[in-house]
Amino acid sequence: MRTVLLSALTLFLFSCGTNKAIYRSPEFAQKTARHQTVAILPVKIVQSGHVAKNTTEADVKAANEKWGYVFQESLQSFILKQTQKNKKGQPVRFQATQKTNAILKEKGFTLETLYDQQPEQIARLLGVDAVIMTTLSHNKNMSDGVAYGLAAARTVVNVLSKTATIGPGLNASDVSINCSLYDAADSQLLWKTYRDGGTDLPANVEGLIEHYSNWIAKKLPYRS
Repeated sequence: MRTVLLSALTLFLFSCGTNKAIYRSPEFAQKTARHQTVAILPVKIVQSGHVAKNTTEADVKAANEKWGYVFQESLQSFILKQTQKNKKGQPVRFQATQKTNAILKEKGFTLETLYDQQPEQIARLLGVDAVIMTTLSHNKNMSDGVAYGLAAARTVVNVLSKTATIGPGLNASDVSINCSLYDAADSQLLWKTYRDGGTDLPANVEGLIEHYSNWIAKKLPYRS
């Protein structure tokens, strides 16, 4: 009995700390059969919590945008590496992030306005058959790290923290990820994966970006 209770408790704690799920549309194969090019959008960062007195909302926004573009590059690198290994799934090309971002900038989109649009509108604008949209959320603020990083004018890892940790008072269990693949024809959700925190996540920004990029790439049902 004791062994059974211990096993049940372990399973309960594991499930609470690593809530993971994958959705795949029943029409995935049919819809993706015509896909040739897919665009990976910059990652949108959503956060809430206290903002330090020496940090403005503009500082937080600027740091989140930098992190979002770094995450986009990392995600594409891992996806390209992983899809080359895949032997199953629809073969596609992934639009260069430089081209994706240049078109979005030319049309006046910011990360905030970009994610307010219908996926099909963005896909048509980019000239692709599908778009990958990713949102990272955390329920505490990284304002102290933001202030330091902006002063240092270095990479987003330094923007967020002096010690390369996720941020003051924030650990990986506060962070959740949501990645979705939308069809260009009608914005239909074809595939989605998400995760809510977990004690196994890295405790630094660079490691977290790499971990989530690899995690998403391994689940994406494409090959190149």
